[in-house]
Amino acid sequence: MHPKFKDILFVFDKKIISIAFFLATCCLVSFTNIPVIIAPAVIGNGLNKSSPVKKGKRIVWDQRTLTKISSTKNEASYCSYPRMIQLQDKSLFCVYEATGEIVAVRSKDLGKTWSEPELLAAKQPHVKMSVPDVLQLKDNTLLVFYNPRPGRNNSGSEKDKYAINCLRSADGGKSWLPSMTLYEADSKFENGCWEPSAVQLPSGELQVFFANESHYRNSQEQNISMLRSKDGGKSWTTEPEIVSFRKGFRDGMPVPLLLKNKKDVVIAIEDNGFKNFKPYIIRNTIRENWKITIDLNSNNRSYALAEKIGDDIYAGAPYLRQLSTGETLLSYQGTEGRVNQMKYAEMKVVVGDSEARNFGSKSTPFIMPPGTSCLWNSLAVLDDDTIVALTSTSAYGGSSGIWMIKGHLIEDQQVVGSPIALADPTIFADKGKFYLYGTSSDKGFEVYQSADLKNWTGPAGKNSGFVLSKGQSFGTQGFWAPQVFKRGGKYYMSYTADEHIAIASSDSPLGPFRQKELKALSGTGKQIDPFLFFDDTGKVYLYHVKLQNGNRIFVVEMKPDLSDVIMGTEKECITGTQLWENTQKTEWPVTEGPTVIKHKSLYYLIYSANDFRNIDYAVGYATSESPLGPWKKYSGNPIISRQKIGFNGTGHGDLYTDLSGNMQYVMHIHQSDVKVSPRLTGNIGLKFVKDEAGTDVLKADTAGFKLLILK
Repeated sequence: MHPKFKDILFVFDKKIISIAFFLATCCLVSFTNIPVIIAPAVIGNGLNKSSPVKKGKRIVWDQRTLTKISSTKNEASYCSYPRMIQLQDKSLFCVYEATGEIVAVRSKDLGKTWSEPELLAAKQPHVKMSVPDVLQLKDNTLLVFYNPRPGRNNSGSEKDKYAINCLRSADGGKSWLPSMTLYEADSKFENGCWEPSAVQLPSGELQVFFANESHYRNSQEQNISMLRSKDGGKSWTTEPEIVSFRKGFRDGMPVPLLLKNKKDVVIAIEDNGFKNFKPYIIRNTIRENWKITIDLNSNNRSYALAEKIGDDIYAGAPYLRQLSTGETLLSYQGTEGRVNQMKYAEMKVVVGDSEARNFGSKSTPFIMPPGTSCLWNSLAVLDDDTIVALTSTSAYGGSSGIWMIKGHLIEDQQVVGSPIALADPTIFADKGKFYLYGTSSDKGFEVYQSADLKNWTGPAGKNSGFVLSKGQSFGTQGFWAPQVFKRGGKYYMSYTADEHIAIASSDSPLGPFRQKELKALSGTGKQIDPFLFFDDTGKVYLYHVKLQNGNRIFVVEMKPDLSDVIMGTEKECITGTQLWENTQKTEWPVTEGPTVIKHKSLYYLIYSANDFRNIDYAVGYATSESPLGPWKKYSGNPIISRQKIGFNGTGHGDLYTDLSGNMQYVMHIHQSDVKVSPRLTGNIGLKFVKDEAGTDVLKADTAGFKLLILK
């Protein structure tokens, strides 16, 4: 934890200690360009009285499936707006824009490899072809819609119009009929039409939706328009029907979806009636069939996200799909947790119910380094409910390319009770019981206990729930990151207080942990996050974090009786030097929360990186042949992150062994997509597996993450 944040994080007896803290808890604040909502910390039992977590579902993205779709022939070009479907022969068909032209690629192995691009619509001297969409009809006919655009500064003829065009193939894409122009807007940018997307109704009727400015030649307004076809796309209505219009504003980027109930059509749109774009859902029954234009006050118009984000946060370009099991999926490009400009937005995906409502469980498929973006995204759902996220990004090298990644929906545990809210948690096993400790209070440390790692009770400390209380051991505030261990029949707790490290002892894991002399360990400067490692050589090492030009992990040898460190033996281990460790490129990089284990001949140092309030707080590790280093960071870091388990702020935990002898990692996550505190306590399995080189690497069971619940 950066020391400059100390004053706004401490509370006493449920009272806020400063006006600055009160203001921070009530509004969105930003440290080093990281938008954060800080909720008031709560003392003692209050931490566990948050609302019970409901059973839900979330997406886990498999980073091993990250694949480039666009061809190397397009390396020097701009590639964007990918749209993918799975054809009736199970192959994948993807269209995208490549420097003003519409191309298509195919995959016969579910996305592992892709064909070279086939040109579908060539650019013209003053007109580029943009924003394709693809639809396969019940009779196997393929339709590709796209958007000719003369450009913002049209230097061609007034005959060059913004338009909605359609290509048709009756043989699954082997051959294409000449392009049809379905609608023409004006030649001027401010009076154009944009972003076609289509759906087929159960009756066979086709509807193509698009954003339309052409109706508003004397204003900056825009509506969602629609054309119909009742003969499989051979002919279309000529006069657009206005589906959605918010007077004075610009509804845009429609993506329609026929729900699995075959009764309702929903459309994701971007609404700019706020300080910035937001995803909205408009809807109609097939019986209503868009007879009445949906306006601001319509019951058929609703904010898409279950948890509202700040009005100033950018969240545009939504896309909508549905799984066979009924869950709806909404993607958008948003800046939550990033610099609040569209050019830094990343793809977000949220999960909704079968009616396309209550979208939550936010995840980010693509890991975006600072200063990069992934834009104009889309989703595809394969026959087996594999979710494919598609994006346009230059984050992985070269110019803007089309990339895909696969994910799957998993079901969270059924939560009966309240989630435990301990940050920086650790679990200690003794005599058939498990004891959970962590950061929770400026009065000291609480403890929870369990016999089966499923049913937790507490707080169970011998001093009103506390195992270590202020006044009986070193420290007046900032009681952080405890570690409990047993030596010679006695129990010890190392911990942080007043940004120094101390060790207290007890006759029981339930405490009370005390010191005869209230003092901290020796050392230079501010030190936090202790972890004592007992090597098989007999030596004891204290891994800890120094607050010196960042949060840096150090190691120092301890005296055999644990009374103090051995001065002069200190060495630096880890600092934040990699992109995943400092996603916001702050001047104070953070690496913290060290845990060390020896496996075979190697030492594994597990640690967390980024500020704990950053949604990118994540876990990685490094290895060394010596407890003193040098340390080599694992090339597959991070092994636990929001992209991999679907929760923000994943990290700062500790290892323990469960009843079956399996290695587990207890850690914390953020309270929600928009709130950091109080952080919730969760658990994930870890194991050693061999990589292609035969080296044992640590892997997390990303699908097995569970919250710890107080019964």
